[in-house]
Amino acid sequence: MISDFLGKPADLNLKQSKIESDRFGISVARMSVSIDCLATDLEIVRVCNESSADLLILRFPSSRTQLARELAGISNKIAFQADTLVYFSKDLRSIVERRSTSENWKLVTATSKDESSVIDLARVVFRDYPNHYQSNRALSSKLILDGYVEWASKGLNDPEKSTVIIEDQNSNAIAFALVTFGEEGAEIELNGVHPDFQNQGVYSSLLELLMVKLASQNVEKLFISTQIQNTKVIKAWIKAGFTLDFSLNTFHLVSRQSV
Repeated sequence: MISDFLGKPADLNLKQSKIESDRFGISVARMSVSIDCLATDLEIVRVCNESSADLLILRFPSSRTQLARELAGISNKIAFQADTLVYFSKDLRSIVERRSTSENWKLVTATSKDESSVIDLARVVFRDYPNHYQSNRALSSKLILDGYVEWASKGLNDPEKSTVIIEDQNSNAIAFALVTFGEEGAEIELNGVHPDFQNQGVYSSLLELLMVKLASQNVEKLFISTQIQNTKVIKAWIKAGFTLDFSLNTFHLVSRQSV
């Protein structure tokens, strides 16, 4: 999440990921290196080297151009770049309410009654979604998809987050977005459009209506991220006025003992 990378410089903090460990049946740990982290590349490598996890998922600013080479030198780990994540943002303070680009759908705040619709959407939206897990051939595609579905379900039922859906004229859920809130602003954690309704302006309307909704709640900035190869979505963000903030490299470090 955006809070892991912005704000005050944070110390290196490697955390065990119980939810991912339980899902994949291996020991999974995570570490995020913030933009202003004062740790050197060698200090990051030391922490990674000392990790006993079967899989360590490391994210760090792409500006650390030499870190990949240092990670490759860890003798007890197989290290490889799993993806590059790009973060975009938009200032919402100048957003004014206007009619949607289409009369065919509307934005609705989802409740627990919509859980089955959100789950169904997440399952089809993320079925072939490119992500860092898929770069690791040891991880089951089914379990990866289950993770996104669980993420969407838990987010819907989290009182500190908000899920919105786009409904068509027949009140069918055809798109959704999961939003979290923090000191930096709001962040779209997950979002997508049902494949049958893509290329019809649904996603643009989702962004437009969501930004109006958040602006009316005095949210000043909206963040969103995706893999760098997801050019179609990035094009939609740029068209909607989002600008690139920074990029992150995601590395998987696999214990040689677990291979």
